[in-house]
Amino acid sequence: MVSIRRTKICRSEARCALWIAACFSLISAVYLSWVYHLVELNAGPAADWLTLVLGYICQAAGLALVCHAWRAGHGNSRRQWFVITLLLFAALSAPTILGSSLIGAAGFGLLMNIACGVITGLYLEGLADMDSSEHASLVFGAGYAAGTFATGALAVPGNGILLRGSGMLLICLVSSLCLALAARRSGFFDGQTEENTAASTPAELPGKTFLLACAAILVSSMVKNLGFTFPSSDIAAGLRPELSRLPYGIGLLAAGWINNRSRKNGIICAIVGLAIPFIMLSVRNDPIPEVVLWGLEYLFFSFFTVMRVVLFIDIAHRTHRWELVPVGLLMGRLGDAAGTAVSLLLGSRSLPLITVTFLCFSAAVALLLYVCQTLYEPQAAERKSEQEVFETFCLRHDLSIRERDILRMILNNCTNAEIAEGLFISENTVKYHVRNVLQKTGCKNRVELQKKFRLALYPDMRETM
Repeated sequence: MVSIRRTKICRSEARCALWIAACFSLISAVYLSWVYHLVELNAGPAADWLTLVLGYICQAAGLALVCHAWRAGHGNSRRQWFVITLLLFAALSAPTILGSSLIGAAGFGLLMNIACGVITGLYLEGLADMDSSEHASLVFGAGYAAGTFATGALAVPGNGILLRGSGMLLICLVSSLCLALAARRSGFFDGQTEENTAASTPAELPGKTFLLACAAILVSSMVKNLGFTFPSSDIAAGLRPELSRLPYGIGLLAAGWINNRSRKNGIICAIVGLAIPFIMLSVRNDPIPEVVLWGLEYLFFSFFTVMRVVLFIDIAHRTHRWELVPVGLLMGRLGDAAGTAVSLLLGSRSLPLITVTFLCFSAAVALLLYVCQTLYEPQAAERKSEQEVFETFCLRHDLSIRERDILRMILNNCTNAEIAEGLFISENTVKYHVRNVLQKTGCKNRVELQKKFRLALYPDMRETM
């Protein structure tokens, strides 16, 4: 949609960020409690395979379930999916973080990770529901950063030790119940708008670019985990991931802001971050505090976190295939698992590990540069064309200067209150101008107006409507 340069995100986007923060902090806290519990049960090296390989694969499986459900046409049931999965997640958390059996804690933990993937996929779909993907990176980065800081806050009462056991379970149950009740009242999980649903049904799947984007995220995530795998031995030695992840929150805010300004620059920052694993490999035997390495890795990992999500949100908006939204994180989780598995198998054999990392690094850079050039190099020309379409649209329907301002904000999915605040006019005046815009364009409501403009912007969409 036609963009407005705003210094702050609108209320609907702020609500989206809050939902992401609430869900991510809950999932993150329970996941870390599961890792701590496995360490307490003396899982040993098996803890890394369970949490960093099988756990990530299970999260990818949950994301794949969301993709399949969306492709099968169940997008309008997202709120029911979320409530049911959230309650299942809460039920699985009890044996996951309190079970006395290693096998039981591991098994229920893996099922809990599948639920984590489903919940994540659902709130990513909610993020993509925003009419424009322009601010998706800022909303996502802010939401994940707030969730990271909230998880760290749970360690404050314990002097740096994350609340665990029955205390964590109580927080999980109460938070899950509150989120489930809020979801029933909120429109965040109601499914996509009429416009997006209509546009998504028969659109053609992307080809080469989509597959190479998947490969780019997969290989990039492998490189990240080949260099540093967050071993459970560090946790057993006293490292506190919830505190060392605070740089992650700072990095997420920076990554969200950079990607909001320029997707191309965001990808470039992610490519620069690919050099960090080599630094990790070169200093792994030096007497450097592990918390420094964890913090450094998380700081640069934030650029991959934001990139792999917004990249596929952009692809979904361009192709109108909304089931593709969770694919970026899905491929990232598979890459995380594969990179960790190779690192665990090679162990301390530095030469083979550096060789594999270099090969993956070369492939990742080439793939990311190709995807960046294909998707974002023509961006300036597209914006100019979009502005030309907007001007033509306004002239065709004889819109006044004020009505054009109103139309711009409607296309950015702003409410009447937000339009009034942005244009320094009363809400009654906004309603008057909105009625005029709808009357002149022959539309019954905002959704129809947005749909009509999108058809003017993308004429090929007529075949998919």
